[in-house]
Amino acid sequence: MVSKFKATRAVLLAGVTAWAVMAPLVGVHAQTASTNTATKSSTENTRLLAEYSAWAGSKANATALITSLQTGSTVTLTGSGTTAFTSFTPVTGKLGSGEVNIALSLAKASLAQQGITNPTPAQLSAALNGGVVTSSTSTTSLAGVLTQRQSGSGWGEIARSLGIKLGAVVSASKTDKSKAGTSHNGHAEHHVGRPEHDSKHDDSAHSSRNASGSGHGSSHGGTSGGGKK
Repeated sequence: MVSKFKATRAVLLAGVTAWAVMAPLVGVHAQTASTNTATKSSTENTRLLAEYSAWAGSKANATALITSLQTGSTVTLTGSGTTAFTSFTPVTGKLGSGEVNIALSLAKASLAQQGITNPTPAQLSAALNGGVVTSSTSTTSLAGVLTQRQSGSGWGEIARSLGIKLGAVVSASKTDKSKAGTSHNGHAEHHVGRPEHDSKHDDSAHSSRNASGSGHGSSHGGTSGGGKK
């Protein structure tokens, strides 16, 4: 009986000792994961600030806008003169950093199509949440990329409603080509990947062309792979 008790106590002591050794390691692992996540987020925000500070009117505006899109909170953007302040709340709620980049890229492109490359706070709000913008040549009502997203449209679908390719406009944002979707974008479309929402359709169409081409190889030698993108 005594031997059994000693054996049980030994097992319990071994378990306690093992936990005492492992607990700090678990804590270190959790802390490391948290630090890595924070570092990644900081890096992404630094990149977003570099891309959109000039377009948003200032680094302070870009910081406030990015934070608002990531948290779903109300943002106040500052300008000058009669357009000094504009406040709005993103209709989509919280967005990840990747989606923030897409939303801002599409908003930037939609304003560029109206000839607006240095938007006022009110124009920024209209491009994102929807509203009327007035340029030097026209007055236009914008649906707002966030409003379209909230209504159920995919990012690729929103890009197509603007007459542009999602891959092209995101690529343009990274190279500071603010007029993505205009004349020089027609060339860029042949080099940039298509939106994820279009991939299944594109793959299906590509497979059909290949199947058709293989059946007529003798009469159309080598042409089946030349379909337009």
